[in-house]
Amino acid sequence: MDIGLTDEQKLLRDTVSALADQLATTDPSDIGSGDTLARQWSQVVEIGIPTLRSPALCGLEASGVETVLAIEQLARTLCAVPVAGQAVLAAELLEAARAEKELDLLAEGQLRIAPALTVDLRRFGASDGGAVAFDAAGATHVLVANQADGLRHLGTAPLDGGAAADGLDLTRTLRRLPSDSAVPIATVGEPISEERWRRVEALALTVVAADLLGVMQGALDDAVRYAGERVQFGVPIGSFQAVQHMLADALIGVEGARSCVWHAAWAVDHLPTEEALLAAMTAKAYAAAAGRDVVETAVQVFGGIAITWEHVSHLRVRRTLLNRRLFGDETAQYEAIAHLRLANEGLA
Repeated sequence: MDIGLTDEQKLLRDTVSALADQLATTDPSDIGSGDTLARQWSQVVEIGIPTLRSPALCGLEASGVETVLAIEQLARTLCAVPVAGQAVLAAELLEAARAEKELDLLAEGQLRIAPALTVDLRRFGASDGGAVAFDAAGATHVLVANQADGLRHLGTAPLDGGAAADGLDLTRTLRRLPSDSAVPIATVGEPISEERWRRVEALALTVVAADLLGVMQGALDDAVRYAGERVQFGVPIGSFQAVQHMLADALIGVEGARSCVWHAAWAVDHLPTEEALLAAMTAKAYAAAAGRDVVETAVQVFGGIAITWEHVSHLRVRRTLLNRRLFGDETAQYEAIAHLRLANEGLA
């Protein structure tokens, strides 16, 4: 099967790629202050990423493909702007609940809201039992999801007072929410049906897989470039067969992940719910496992400098490890895939 992008999708990818190069993180000291991130957030809003999942706002059908193309390019350069959490996942939740007012504010850049996850980072979080605001840099509100009578109800609460968590990923911010918070939750939008919620979960898995893919691609690009420049024993280290094999294996991992992610992104909007969820689980499982191997390969190619705090490979490893945990690592996805296939003869 030949999978390609339309001219419009290529234009979006190139546009976001150019922005990603401007917003690249090259070492921990490059991660901007609040004012810098606010300015960078405005650039993300300006090109319309928060509207990609909202047909009424972008004027086109919601497309998972365009969404993951944007996420992939921004992750490639380790962009620290909270796009995955605030521009995509929060927007998808609000779209599912038909919260038009909040969507309008988000699209205009006036609402900064981070989705809440459970403390183990495996599901969207509720207002009780404690939660973590994900990708919360610059956010003023948190978006929680409560379940009742088979439906999900979204609510917002001010994020003031949440303690900053010691995050593994230095390019993204997590905020702990108190489990006994007395802050009132304001309900937004309409209840979300179980079927629509499963598509939200499918998109979430696919978005994290796309972030993993972008990190992998950035790691491979840098490792190949370094292998062509670094000279040892009078020749580039890229001329050594062992290094070539390592990088070739990494390329296979990257392209395999891309195939899974692009299919899952398309499936979110075009396949039945169960099939879309299966594709998303598969993409997350593949990207989680391959991502770890690819960034570790890049570390080996760069050698000892790659594990220092100052080197970008160090940041990639940390971002990859957190991405693996988000919504369940590959082991959790394999188990979920097995349950889904056994429960549905059509998917077996």
